Amino acid sequence: MILEKPGMVSKLKRLMKKVPGAIRVYQWLRKSCNVVASRTKSKEAIFTEIFKENKWRGKWSVSGSGSDLEQTKTIVKELPIILKDFKISTMLDIPCGDFFWMKTVDLKSVHYIGADIVAELVEENLYLYQTHDIDFGKFNLLKDELPEVDLIFCRDCLVHFSYSDIFRALKNMSRSGATYLLTTTFLGRKENHDIKTGEWRVLNFEAAPFHFPPPLRLLVENCTQKTSKGEYKDKSLGLWKISDVERISKRPPPIFLKEKMVPIDFLATVACRAGL
Repeated sequence: MILEKPGMVSKLKRLMKKVPGAIRVYQWLRKSCNVVASRTKSKEAIFTEIFKENKWRGKWSVSGSGSDLEQTKTIVKELPIILKDFKISTMLDIPCGDFFWMKTVDLKSVHYIGADIVAELVEENLYLYQTHDIDFGKFNLLKDELPEVDLIFCRDCLVHFSYSDIFRALKNMSRSGATYLLTTTFLGRKENHDIKTGEWRVLNFEAAPFHFPPPLRLLVENCTQKTSKGEYKDKSLGLWKISDVERISKRPPPIFLKEKMVPIDFLATVACRAGL
């Protein structure tokens, strides 16, 4: 291909600056490339890349600043109370990340299984933390058969999933035979919106399209994080029966928001191969 010859890409870019409208065409081609890549990349590849490049910019944990000891101190204190009150003896933590803050939780009363889709994290956790009652395994929340436990703990995960993948995850968790789900929810939000898996937004599971019932227990995290999008004081962990989750996951799926379809033609393919 002519664009594969040395120097041709830089020459093309200089030429585009002189042609009216060429920059917009170039931007469209770049967007087309990104769409092609995002559609073919597996969930494991997405989250492995996030881990390796520390895209969540965690200072202490690769799971991001929301997993540092300051942001999890309320959970560390309150989670053992929930485990006791609901007679939890087995627990699946998915995704477990690097086990950074969870290792400070009193887990003496439970058999803990940490699961993650990133193989390197699982291997490191096994080496550093595995005991008789603490184990780790590589699982894909969307499709792998999950261990049957009393509680599935799923913090800061579904907020990174598209609607479609959230419903796939809920169905898969329901098939596991678990009793309860404890997961991240933001009860101060009236509306939810869709994203591409790997991105992030807040979710209120009592709002559309999920319509969960009120949680059996609500653990308010006392989050102090702030971003350009606002504060997250309502960030919580809600506890629901898996039987309720199962009924919800069986409803006719909503009309999901999808990526804006960009027509992919020969020019897009050329641009991708040329590295534009």
